[in-house]
Amino acid sequence: MGSNCRHGSDLTDKAINAVLVKPQPISLTEDEKKSTGQAVEQPPADQTPQVLAWVRYPAWTVQVSGKVLAYNDRMVLVEWDTQGGGTHRAWVWRSAVTIPKR
Repeated sequence: MGSNCRHGSDLTDKAINAVLVKPQPISLTEDEKKSTGQAVEQPPADQTPQVLAWVRYPAWTVQVSGKVLAYNDRMVLVEWDTQGGGTHRAWVWRSAVTIPKR
């Protein structure tokens, strides 16, 4: 009889389960992004603004320190590092973003 083996795959059940249970941020939906009716701009690579942003996860909302990747007057794409060494990105409403006081 045949066997149920995966040859040449670097994905283990443990790795797949870790991805499935790791919470991901909740980004604005496509409809929400389209509703702004505005073009998205990107900051110059050497002038990526550092911001504080409130982001939603399935079980909580948290303020993160991150950088702006894209924006318009109504929404911002924020990227931040996670404690586990990963990086998350999410579109949030502009009102959820502030520039930290120095």
